Amino acid sequence: ASDVAVYKARAHGFLPKAPIKKANVLETLAPLWLARFPPRSEFADDMSQSRFTRSDSLSSLESSASLNEAIAATPVEVIQMVDLIDAIFRAGDVVSNWDAVWEKMHALKGDLLTLQVGSKVIAAVGMINSFRELHTNEELIDRWNILRDRIKSLASST
Repeated sequence: ASDVAVYKARAHGFLPKAPIKKANVLETLAPLWLARFPPRSEFADDMSQSRFTRSDSLSSLESSASLNEAIAATPVEVIQMVDLIDAIFRAGDVVSNWDAVWEKMHALKGDLLTLQVGSKVIAAVGMINSFRELHTNEELIDRWNILRDRIKSLASST
């Protein structure tokens, strides 16, 4: 407990390792930014009077429930990402678009890891990782069709 107190006294703040929801980025970063770089102009004084304070940010993120809420993807967001990736796969030549596909799948993996579904998520993440071993369009598309159905089933069960 004392090491946590020392850390909080010396650190400017903290950010969660997991992705932050787009809607919560400003609420998470603004108080830390304003605490580290205090405003010096009239405009900045108006900003300092705004709804963001460092203590509000830290106290709201200290509980695991609100932290999870700030970073967790919703099932709807997961399905939207799956649909986006599926459109790339339906377009055809996955191998030539692999960098874009892998970037989206990596983001999907992060979103999946924020869901509270357990072993089904771990299996889906393992399946995403296995895509790196595949080299043909047919292999990639076949694996994607299986993964897509599993993730949609998983997201609809949460």
